[in-house]
Amino acid sequence: MWQSATTAPFDRDLQLAVIDSIGEHALVFPCRRVLRGWINSQTGSPVHVFPTHWREWDGRIEEAPIGEPEQERLAIVEEYADDQRAIIKKDRDGFN
Repeated sequence: MWQSATTAPFDRDLQLAVIDSIGEHALVFPCRRVLRGWINSQTGSPVHVFPTHWREWDGRIEEAPIGEPEQERLAIVEEYADDQRAIIKKDRDGFN
C-alpha cells in the first residue's frame, strides 16, 4: 500500500513514486531515505527526486510507468519542453 512521502522511514529499502516531467511513475529500483535525501539502495548513489509516495520494496522489478506507454510519455515530454521554450521566449521578448 502506498503511503505519503512525508512518512517515509529512514534506512529501509523502499519503492518511491514520483511526479516529474514525464508524469507519475514508480522508480524501478530500491531507494533509502538518508539524512541528506535519497540514495539508490543498490549503488549508494544519490537519487535526486521529490517523491510523493512510498511503499515497502518487495524485491521485484516492475514496470515503472503508472500511466502512459513509453512512446506517449516521450511525446508528452517533448510537448512540455516546447511549452517551456515558448514561455522563455515570451519572457525574453517582453524584456526587449
